[in-house]
Amino acid sequence: MVRLTIACLSACFVSSVRGQNYSPIVDDRVETDVVDVPVISQEVEHRGGLELGAVISTAYDSNIFLSKKDPTPDSVTRIGPAVSYTQGDAKEGEGGFIKFAYQPTGVIYAEHGSDNRIDQQAALTAGWRGKTSSVTYVGAARKLGDATADTGQQTDRIEFENEVIAAWMPREKITVELAAGNSKSDYADPTLYDSHEAYGRLGVRYAYSPKTEVGMAYQVGRLVVDGGSDQTLQQVTVNFAWQPREKIKIALQAGAEHRDAKDGSEVNPVLESRIDWTPRQGTNLFLAGYQRQEASAFYAGQDYSVLGATAGISQRLGGNWTARLEAGREKVAYSRVSGSGASGRKDAIWFVRPALEYKLTDAVDVSFFYRISNDSSTAREFGYRQQLAGIELTYKF
Repeated sequence: MVRLTIACLSACFVSSVRGQNYSPIVDDRVETDVVDVPVISQEVEHRGGLELGAVISTAYDSNIFLSKKDPTPDSVTRIGPAVSYTQGDAKEGEGGFIKFAYQPTGVIYAEHGSDNRIDQQAALTAGWRGKTSSVTYVGAARKLGDATADTGQQTDRIEFENEVIAAWMPREKITVELAAGNSKSDYADPTLYDSHEAYGRLGVRYAYSPKTEVGMAYQVGRLVVDGGSDQTLQQVTVNFAWQPREKIKIALQAGAEHRDAKDGSEVNPVLESRIDWTPRQGTNLFLAGYQRQEASAFYAGQDYSVLGATAGISQRLGGNWTARLEAGREKVAYSRVSGSGASGRKDAIWFVRPALEYKLTDAVDVSFFYRISNDSSTAREFGYRQQLAGIELTYKF
């Protein structure tokens, strides 16, 4: 399961996920930003209030189950209303604030009607800000049924992530944060392994200048996975945010994580970084990298390390047209942390995703997209090749 950081969850409400408000694509593990959640636009956040919308898309998918031996094609239609609400400002001023977004999505297969389902996604940020202190809750919940690279099949699951953060400014440029949270993945298939993690974190941030901030955090947690022994996690990270120019933004979080399980312990690097550059009006580029450890839902007593990078560019063309191109590559390595049996599976995933968008009116957007992705796995029963092509219509009331 993909853990959300505070920065990532906040970004869900103010910027497009993967460059668009909603993705009709069944994603593999490669990510360009954060997990798909409904988006609250900048305009709504500033004025406060309710926003309604709807998304309809249809696409040809060459491999709906992400199968290596038996790729199954189908046409997939997705229909989803969306609602979001914003009140108050989480970053400036004093008083309470709330941001909420929810989107159910009906997934309809032309030839595999028994696999039709309704995915649901929601995100919430709420809290209170004073002159020198604040309390914030951030959370997300998802009910999904798409295929995953870890399991190699359609995987019905429920995911939760929650965190409460208390912040205090003892001096003008220094902020001390104390946080506690948990995350959980619950799978409908009894042969898959549920996981639950609870953690606490202490951090400090220093605003060196209005455009530069540095920080450090220590986090300790407990990971419980069905079919494997419990793991104690300790993580130390440093944080750096810098905006050297108005058109360039750099964010970096890097450190190390110590995992202690019944059969041994190990230390792994952790990384989350992103650079955004707007060289001129209408042109945007980004480069992101990440490294982390996750618990496998398919293999009992195994974790896998994830190391990946993605990049993208969007260019506003003449009239109301915008072109986008995103690509990424990810390496995954499995290792055993408890029990016995074979391990060592390795995956190498890449994707390329061009899209062409047209704004019909201020309320209606249409997008033509294509995506090709490939997973080369050392495990004979895993890996896939997938192509998608389709059209998406977005409407905001």
